[in-house]
Amino acid sequence: MNDRTTRPAPAAHHTLRILALLSAQRGPIAASTIAHALQLPRSTVYRLLGVLEEHGFVLHFPEERRYGIGIAAFELSSGFMRQEPLTRLGRPILSALVDRLGESAHLAVLHGRDVVYLIEERAPRRPHLVTDVGVRLPS
Repeated sequence: MNDRTTRPAPAAHHTLRILALLSAQRGPIAASTIAHALQLPRSTVYRLLGVLEEHGFVLHFPEERRYGIGIAAFELSSGFMRQEPLTRLGRPILSALVDRLGESAHLAVLHGRDVVYLIEERAPRRPHLVTDVGVRLPS
């Protein structure tokens, strides 16, 4: 391994942790909550949130003093959905299964100890599934 792959990049690491935390929330949260949850200095969190906001990955709601996921994060995830072969190959199979059984279904992948839901196919006149696409839950 060369120096570049073994040397940590703390700013990148912290930025990704902030995005992961924000994406797991039901709504926008305060910077102080982010700092506390990730055990980071507030000044670091504010600087990183500023960069993320500038690039559209984070939205700032000043009247609420909260931050949430921005449209650029959605665009990034949409790129994954377009490129992910499992999604492209799985949708027709899942659709056929739903048609055959008359029940709604999800396609999910195991990621570490969690399950991430990639596709949802709804059967007509059946209740909605409890979990949304893109949600990560313990397996």
